[in-house]
Amino acid sequence: MNRRWTHKARPYLLILPALILAMVFSYRPFLVTILNSFHTVSIMGERLKFVGLENYSRLFASQSFQDSLSNTLRFTLFFVPANMFLCLSAALLANRKGKLATLNQVFFFLPLAVGLSSSMMIFKMIFNPSLGIVNHLLGLGIQWFNDPKAAMTLLVIAGVYLDFGFNFLLFHAALRNVPKDLIEVAQIEGASPFQTFRYLIFPLIGPTVVFVLITNIKDAMLISSPVLILTEGGPFRSTQTLVYQMYLEGFKSGNYAVGSSIATVVFLLTFSILLILMHLQRRRVYYQ
Repeated sequence: MNRRWTHKARPYLLILPALILAMVFSYRPFLVTILNSFHTVSIMGERLKFVGLENYSRLFASQSFQDSLSNTLRFTLFFVPANMFLCLSAALLANRKGKLATLNQVFFFLPLAVGLSSSMMIFKMIFNPSLGIVNHLLGLGIQWFNDPKAAMTLLVIAGVYLDFGFNFLLFHAALRNVPKDLIEVAQIEGASPFQTFRYLIFPLIGPTVVFVLITNIKDAMLISSPVLILTEGGPFRSTQTLVYQMYLEGFKSGNYAVGSSIATVVFLLTFSILLILMHLQRRRVYYQ
């Protein structure tokens, strides 16, 4: 009897440390954040008074929050399609047979080898309007940090670079798992490369495409580090995102109630988008 109980309890004992860590560092802070959003919170983090939805009403009436929400959605709209297209194109290129295939794989994987902060500091130097190599080589005079449109473009480029290596690996692995005999049959039947990709390869890698799309949307909604290092929300709040505003309110200004409200809004918005996406993909994606 004792041995049987030990056998049943062993799986739960093995995951217990992970559950404790998740509870302490994920679930508990998440619940505390939601509670703080309905209260006034002191500089020491103590909840003082229940105010209901007052924090949210002030937040949505704030022009700064409206700008942050608009910037976050615009960044997501530009970043996600660009990242998906470039990463999938790179994976298709690296998946082709040839002498340069291995070199392409190493080249596309390189962004993962450099830390986020280091990468963004390099970006800040090479996109410097006066001394940067980008303007010099291309003969441009773009003010990357002073023009709102250029600053958002720079943020999208930085976001694609940061996610490129990991997404490339996922797409490359998915393409390698496509049965070669099916591709050969399609070629024998006279299918063009585009038709082979559209009607055979793309449906087979559909689950990976959905996963990368979901992670890209999540990363876009939570972007903050590139903003902090490259633009600091400028110029004129044109690159201030929701998470960066949460950082300003919660950590720089000590307004934990508003910071918690922004965090809750970001969670609900991201969760709603992903929930709709998961519902739509059920009828269009086939899992083997």
